[in-house]
Amino acid sequence: GDMITDASVTQNASGGEAEEYQSAFAGGFKSLVVGKKIEDVSLTRVAGSSLTPNGFNNAIAAIESQAKA
Repeated sequence: GDMITDASVTQNASGGEAEEYQSAFAGGFKSLVVGKKIEDVSLTRVAGSSLTPNGFNNAIAAIESQAKA
């Protein structure tokens, strides 16, 4: 039904601000996507992180495209 039932992220930053922002994103994104239709998900700022959602949005678009194939 195009609904997101679960989501996870893999953090790959190794220190510094990148790791801090990825951790903040990982701790706050799930409630913004689970239970929503995949085409309605487009994150901007999550837990103070404004760049990390870009990679997530790209992954969502790829998943949506694969699901329609």
